[in-house]
Amino acid sequence: MNRSRLPRLAAVVAVVALGLVGCSSPTPGAAAVIGDTRIAETALTQQVQAVLKAQGKPLDTPDSALASQTLDRMVKSQLVSILAAQAGVEITQGEIDAQMIEYDAQAGSRSEVERIFLEQGIAPSQIAGIIVLNLQANELGMLLAPNGDPQMQGNAVVKAMTVLSDLLDTEVSPRYGTWDASTLQVGPAPDDLSAPQAE
Repeated sequence: MNRSRLPRLAAVVAVVALGLVGCSSPTPGAAAVIGDTRIAETALTQQVQAVLKAQGKPLDTPDSALASQTLDRMVKSQLVSILAAQAGVEITQGEIDAQMIEYDAQAGSRSEVERIFLEQGIAPSQIAGIIVLNLQANELGMLLAPNGDPQMQGNAVVKAMTVLSDLLDTEVSPRYGTWDASTLQVGPAPDDLSAPQAE
């Protein structure tokens, strides 16, 4: 694995297929709802502010693209975590540390690893979570398609996430965007929410 793959690892399930948003809005105060699991707006804000801080920007810097990107990743991480728990997949701290050491070797230094991930909108404090996501997805792929190549295993994980997302009726608050059925990613917010409402 070479250094050029690091950014792609930061978005290992960037093309994951998620269920389409229903007509109803998620629970008040929730940025997203996945079954019984809520991703609170406060949790999303903290994740976004961690990135802004690492970028040296004021914590109140408006960045709707970063918020949507971060929420997209949080929802996908939750879906993978649910699948991993159902399959009995457990990631150890040793595995996380080993992957981090491998990243350091590929990039040449920890600071360079952090720079590469930060370019993808991922703060240094969030890298471990991305590693867990990557390892979970890899193990799930081997369980779901044990005789398949990496592409087939990846497709199997995507399919499982799609089914789970549908089953759990995944929803995202229109404040942060909409699910794009063609790209299966968080898209722009509805037009009626893109501008401040008149009082």
